[in-house]
Order: sequence, then structure tokens, then C-alpha cells
Amino acid sequence: MRRYALILRLAYVVLVASAVGFFALQIDDREKAEWRTIAGRAKEHALILDALADAVAARVKELQETASLDIDRDDSDHFDHRSIGLAADGRLMFKADGDRQIPPTAAVTGSLGLVELDAAAAEVRTAVRLLDDFRYLVALLPIVDRAYYVSARDLAIVLPATPSLADQLVSDAMRSALLDAVSARRNPTGSPVWLDGSDVPGARSGIFHLAPVFLGDQLVGTVVLQVSTPYLGRVNGDFDYPVGGTILLGPGGAVLAYPQAVQSAVTLGAAYRNSVPEAVARNIDVALNRPDRQAVGSGAVLTYVERLEAAPWTLVYIGDRWAILAALVAEHGPQTLALVIVLTIMLLIAGWLTRREFVEPASRLVEHIKAAGEVGPSGLPRVPVAWRPWFRTVTAVFQENADLVRIRQELQIARDMQAAVLPRQPLQHGRLGIVGRMQPALEVGGDFYDYFQIDDDRVGVVIADVSGKGVPASLFMMVTRTLLKAAGIAGDGPGACLGRVNNLLEAENDAAMFVTVFYGVIDVPSGTMVYANGGHNPPHVLKADGSILTLSPLGDPILAVVPGATFREGQIALRPGDALLLYTDGLTEAFSAEGEEFGDERLIEALSQTRGQSSAEVADHCLAVVDGFAEGAAQSDDMTCLVARIEPTS
Repeated sequence: MRRYALILRLAYVVLVASAVGFFALQIDDREKAEWRTIAGRAKEHALILDALADAVAARVKELQETASLDIDRDDSDHFDHRSIGLAADGRLMFKADGDRQIPPTAAVTGSLGLVELDAAAAEVRTAVRLLDDFRYLVALLPIVDRAYYVSARDLAIVLPATPSLADQLVSDAMRSALLDAVSARRNPTGSPVWLDGSDVPGARSGIFHLAPVFLGDQLVGTVVLQVSTPYLGRVNGDFDYPVGGTILLGPGGAVLAYPQAVQSAVTLGAAYRNSVPEAVARNIDVALNRPDRQAVGSGAVLTYVERLEAAPWTLVYIGDRWAILAALVAEHGPQTLALVIVLTIMLLIAGWLTRREFVEPASRLVEHIKAAGEVGPSGLPRVPVAWRPWFRTVTAVFQENADLVRIRQELQIARDMQAAVLPRQPLQHGRLGIVGRMQPALEVGGDFYDYFQIDDDRVGVVIADVSGKGVPASLFMMVTRTLLKAAGIAGDGPGACLGRVNNLLEAENDAAMFVTVFYGVIDVPSGTMVYANGGHNPPHVLKADGSILTLSPLGDPILAVVPGATFREGQIALRPGDALLLYTDGLTEAFSAEGEEFGDERLIEALSQTRGQSSAEVADHCLAVVDGFAEGAAQSDDMTCLVARIEPTS
């Protein structure tokens, strides 16, 4: 009873521990799923930002190509001053009566003399023509805030802008910074570049994408698209995450978009270390040192980083991991608690019923047995009638179990006897080395191999496969081996030996069993083997040069079936380095877990991989290949092989 109570307590502890462990695994799995959801959301977020940046990059590339071709084509024209003229103070201005419709939202800035204006005719005309593209881009691409053409001369055209705003936007410092960014010194490839507010004096939170315009090899100006930071901030803030949010950083760590910019008084365009709260900056440092495109949780912080392809921007997600875990616990905790309560009640009920219906009656039964002393023929007189069927059932089960143990012991003895009659040690006779291997499908099997010395020069090798498996096949195998070895040692040739054994087996074969046998006699000095084959698998020879030779089947019958059968003999010369493989069909007819047969081709391939190896290594390798192929499937037949190898001369 004390043991029973202890078992119940241990069962309850295991129950609670299992429930807690299951709950922890469930929470961990759900948390990883939540991470994957957040990572997918952030990736979608990054793809949209990447698409917007790619649209800006493509338009800048088109503007660069258009401007470079236009300037080169108009280089020889004279400027007619109908679109742009000079004000009284010498500043450039659009003329209302010009030959082109100048948008009222466009502004021109800079001051040129009449001679300089005429010299810059092709460039000015190109800049005016770009206004159509500028107006189209600003109207149709919400991410584009303004478009510029900034000349290396004192000239710039901006849309949309008033003259005063154009003067402010394209100040000397800002114009110099834009032109310097695309100069051959800073940008020898002439490719478009990205700048943020920290790179351009006076631009504050602006983001710029610009490309140089060349006349021949000379830099004459640059086309610029200014990205709308409010629009970028709206796009960045449109994505809703379960917890946390995102920050868009420029190449130098400048904050380009931050959903809490207003609440946190964050200055866009400034480095994040100097603008965002200190705790957020530390989390950004941690995130940037982690692998890209992987949601990583550490402590209380969950981070995800994605670097865009179309622009040198980095999207950083920072979330509160504890908030995710708290939400998951609140969602799934009550279910687990209810499960523990229900299982506890069930365990208590089961314990009470087991105690009443089994433990207490069993205890009383033991007391009755002790009080009854020796049981007479009439059974247990003091055992309650209702318990007697149960007692008889238990007695029968114990008896059956004892019988099963006895049978298993006898089978183990039979297996040990079968193993004892097979050669235990490899045979080394001169340069000839022989080794055998067997894996029974059951406790005992019907396969066997043998090798024995006939005289000073000759050695006999045998492999056989008895029909069926188990004890009957094992007994028939032992009789066959005894007869075959006796006939072989007597010195009969292989054909005569098989004929004599066949007649002896057939005469006493009431069980209608049969056996396939391959018997060969190897003359060690000459390397010649004379053999006979009674319906067995033809052996393979691995030649010293790596080629495989399969012995021709002689077409003779199996043993113990045809009375008076005769067996022909074949002959083969084994050279130094050659290895002879004898095997049963348990190797070639092994099946994989998918039901595919191993087959002769795979066995030949396995044999070909053992060139130059010893007999034991050849046998072990072939069996290992078959075992690996059949892994997961039950062994359907005994697997036996024998390898005889002529060692090469040193």
C-alpha cells in the first residue's frame, strides 16, 4: 500500500512536470511562430520601401541619360533667350512669353551674364526641357518631393519651388555639396548616388538621389530627386506590428523615418545615436550586429534587420519580447491550467477506483493464500469465489510466460550450437586467405558456409542455402554440412561430392526440403579452383585489376530432390590479388524500407569498391552496404557470404 501511494505521488509529479514542459514547448513554438510573422511583416515592409527607392533610382537614371544626350545634341545651338532671361539685377528668371510653357511652380536660380548665358545655351535648354519630366515625376510619384537640375555654373532649376525657396534650397553650400558628391574625385564611376540630410548642408532632413550629367568627359551638372521624408515616414508608420516598431536608417546611421519621431522629438536626418532615446539606440546597436533577415530574441528584446537593395537604407525592427511572451501566456495559460486540473481529478478518481477494485482485493487475496497454507486439489478454499477466475488467469499467464522463456532459452542454445559448427577463425593457407560471415534472419537459420583443408595443397570452400528458415532449416543445414564436409575431406571431386550428398539427403528427405550448394576446391600453389554448383547463386570474382567476373552457372539441380542426379564441374584460375565472393540470395534479395530489392548490380558495385582489401574487409564491406540499403526494413532471409582471396606477391 505504501508503494502504491508512492507510485501515485510520482505519477502526479510526472503529470504536472509533463504539463509544464508541454506548456513551455507550446509557448516556445508559438513565440517562434510570432517571430516568423513579424519577420514576414518586416520583409513585406522592406519590399515596399525597396520598391519606392527603386522607382526613384530608375527615374534618376532616366533623367541622367536624357540630360546627357540633350546637352550633347544642342551643344552647337545659340540660345535665343526666349525661355530664360536676365532680371535687372542680373539674376536668371523664366520669361512668360517664352517658346515653352514654363510651370508656375518651377523656379530658376543663379546669376549669369549675357555672354555666360549664351555659352550655357545647350545646358539651359536641356534644364528647361527637364521641367516636363520633373512635373511628371512630382505629380505621379508621391515619394518624390522636389526635382532639381544643378549646374556647375551659377545655375539651378527647381520644381516645385518659388524663386526665394530655390535660392534657399540651392545655396552655395548645398550646391557645392551636391556637385562634389558626383564629382570624379568622389564618384569616379559616374553612377547615381544617395545622400541624406547629414551629407548636404542646409538640407536638414532631406534625402537625395542624384546622378552626374556630362558633356563629353566634362561634368556640367547633376539631376537630383529629393525624397519626401513625410511620405517615407507615413509609409514606414503604416505597418502595424504586434509589439514594437521600425526605424529606417541611412548609410551613416541617419534616422530617415521613425514612427515616434514627433512624440520622442527625434530629428530626422541626424545620427540615431544623437537623436533617438538612449535605450532605443542601444537596441539598434545590438540589432545591427546580428544577422540580416533573421528575427532574433535575446533577453527582453526582439530584433530584425533588413538592408534594402535599391538604396543604402536599413530597416530595423525592435520589439518587446516580454510583451509577446506575456500575451502568449495570457492566451494559452488558462487552457493548460484547466488541463492540469482535469488530469488531477482524473488521477484522483483512477487512484481511488484502483485502490478499491484492485489493491485492496489483491491484498486480501495474499492474506487468504498465506492463511490457506498449501493449496489442495480443490483450489483455494478461502479465496472468494469472485476472485478465482482472476487468480486462474494470472496463473495461466505466468505458466505461458515460463514456457516462452524456456523456448527462447532452447532457441539460444540452438543458435549457439549452429554458430559452433561453423568455422570460427579465418583460414590462412599460404597466400590464400578465407573468411566467412552469417547474419540469421531468425534465432537460427538455414544458411551455412564452410572451408577446410583437404591436403597440403588443396582447400575446400562451401556455401549453401537450405529452403525455409528457423529450427527445421537449421537441422537440415547441420546434416548437409556434416555430409558435405565428410565427402570433401575424403578427396572426392566437387561434382562427385555433390552427387553423393544429394543421394544421401534425398533418400531420407521426408520433410521435402532442399538445399542449394556451391562447392569449390582451390589448389593453392597453382591458384586453380575446380567447382560444382547445385542450383546456387553463381559467385563473383574481383580481379586484381578491379574488373568483376561472374562464374557461369552450370545448370545443375538443387540437392535432396532428384535421385541419382549428376553434377558437372567448372574450373577457373585465381591470380594474386583476386578475391572470390560466395554468397546466398539473402544479400541480393534484401529489401529497402520502400520495398526496393538490393539486386545483383548493387552487390557487384559494392564488391568493386573493395579492390586491394583483405578477405575480412571485403566480406564486412559487402554486408555493411546491404545493411545500409535495408535500414528500416525487417531482414527477410539469412545473409551469408564467404570470401577467398589470393594475396598478391610482395
